[in-house]
Amino acid sequence: MIDRIILLGNHIQGLGVARICHSLGMEVHLFNEDPICVTRFSNTCKKFVQFKGEADLLKKLQKYNVPKQKALLMPTNDRFVGFLADNYEALSGWYKLSVPEPEITDICYNKIKTYTRAKELGIPIPESFFPKSEEEVIALQDKIKYPVIIKPAVMYKFYSKLGKKVYLCNTPQELVENYRLATEVIIPDEVIVQEFLSGGPTKLYSFGSFCSGEKVWGSFVANRIRQKPMDFGISTTFAKTVVNPRIDELAKRFLTGIKYFGLSETEFMYDENTKDFKLIEINPRTWKWHTISNTIGINLIGMLIDYLNGEQLEEQHNTKADLGWTERLTDTYVVLSEAMKGRYAIRDYVNTLQYKKEYACFSWKDPLPGVMYIALSPYLLLSR
Repeated sequence: MIDRIILLGNHIQGLGVARICHSLGMEVHLFNEDPICVTRFSNTCKKFVQFKGEADLLKKLQKYNVPKQKALLMPTNDRFVGFLADNYEALSGWYKLSVPEPEITDICYNKIKTYTRAKELGIPIPESFFPKSEEEVIALQDKIKYPVIIKPAVMYKFYSKLGKKVYLCNTPQELVENYRLATEVIIPDEVIVQEFLSGGPTKLYSFGSFCSGEKVWGSFVANRIRQKPMDFGISTTFAKTVVNPRIDELAKRFLTGIKYFGLSETEFMYDENTKDFKLIEINPRTWKWHTISNTIGINLIGMLIDYLNGEQLEEQHNTKADLGWTERLTDTYVVLSEAMKGRYAIRDYVNTLQYKKEYACFSWKDPLPGVMYIALSPYLLLSR
């Protein structure tokens, strides 16, 4: 029986997981490279272990003194999803892992494989091209409708080097120029040229769930209406629940179609032209706003642990709309900066204040992480 959680990584995702696991009676251990991290200050975190690089992390995990198959390894970002996939065989003999087997993780991790599998399953995706050379990009120049975006198959590598998720291309010339910039940091085989879906985060939805491979046991859908930055965001700052049978249908078809195991966030965007939702990506792990589950009352992490422990599960899917989640510090920055640019109305922000909501950091039961998040915000900003 699982009695402890080992978190790989930190920040808001890690804090949310630590609090939920502690409420389930789990002992929480945090492994992170940076000793200055928000989750470390939580009263739900029993032990902190610092490592230097992935080789050191693997070595420390292999030597870590925990009972066999009683500790669950949980990544909090894409880097550590990849780490667990790369070391699945070496670690799964001693630990329970919260991610699917490597071949399934790879479908989620590599967006070219994500889109290819989605098309096979009849799930709408943005029109996408996978050129293997600059010559193939040039051949596309006059065949596509602008604007388009260039993005990587594997986001973590791209973003860690460039600090952005995509290149927006408004002309054939920009397409070639941005392709050259992209291939300075990723190989041509990882380049995706994709149609640009307009509307920003108001059209962005996510399906959060626990799937056992054959069945989605628990789920909820949120509209991620504010993010940083607002275009091509890397960080949700405000989300609210919606009830959307079409997203439920598409997400469940995809997850069971690839026999996905574990927690995931499957992202869709509404396309005004086709009047349908298109699959954007899947995060094969916990995600930033997943603690909205505390307000909804559907504990996906609890479901995962119960399933691994052989417990009987009860299927639960959210039917409550307009329950919110916010990371107040960053959300305030987003609202003010967008309002100053004339791109966001303050009345829209005021309207979201009415929602019953879950806060990313603040908790009366665990106040120090919220205090330290504010205190460390200059350091966190500069370190990124």
